[in-house]
Amino acid sequence: MMEAHALTRDMHVYSTFSDGQNTIDESVAEAERIGLTELVFADHVRSDSKWVPEYVAAVSKCREQTPVVLHCAVEAKILDIYGRLDLPRELKGVEAIYVVSHQAPSPDGPMNPRSTRERIEAGDLDPQTILGWMVAGTVAALRCHQHVVIAHLFSALPSLGLSEGDVPAEMVDSLVIAAAESNARIGVDERWRCPTLRTLRPFLRRGVPVLMGTGSRNRETIGRFDYCAGVTDEMPEPDLATAG
Repeated sequence: MMEAHALTRDMHVYSTFSDGQNTIDESVAEAERIGLTELVFADHVRSDSKWVPEYVAAVSKCREQTPVVLHCAVEAKILDIYGRLDLPRELKGVEAIYVVSHQAPSPDGPMNPRSTRERIEAGDLDPQTILGWMVAGTVAALRCHQHVVIAHLFSALPSLGLSEGDVPAEMVDSLVIAAAESNARIGVDERWRCPTLRTLRPFLRRGVPVLMGTGSRNRETIGRFDYCAGVTDEMPEPDLATAG
């Protein structure tokens, strides 16, 4: 098993280009200070985000000035069950797309978590339908896009009054198959404390690379792992991956 102190890569942080509190330079300086070897910026984007070229340039410039291996990615939410993402057209220089269901995707677009939960609690909406749509949207995103990382999988479930334990094994298996076939990766997120090892195990069995990230929005939490360290302690070393 890999010891917690071996977590020297933070594969998901944010900067001031989206909702992070520190610049890329400040975050990299902190990564250097605490001895990280690798850092992935994956700032939130929307279809109207105009700053991606400047973001890519900032990461590229900093890459030339640090021994820390830097990667430039973006995080985009899944909009529907067909894999449509809230992405801008300009993605030149972006190495990976972190896809996430911040809301429940549906055939008609993302659903508001609060109203969706109310409908579930009222018996007007089957929770298995919501889970099926969430998985279908993620699978479709894997099929439609390249260089995908599944980010904080199932983090939206608590807002819907659901949990990972409500997700049937066959739904997880469909995600695993799609991830393996599309050369995707899956992230374990410190901030959201998900996914659980129960969900991860099928991905590990199929050899899907796992990335540990803090989801940090400020430099004080970059590279500080607790939940991820616990998951890591249960995983054999070859299962941990870099962003290649």
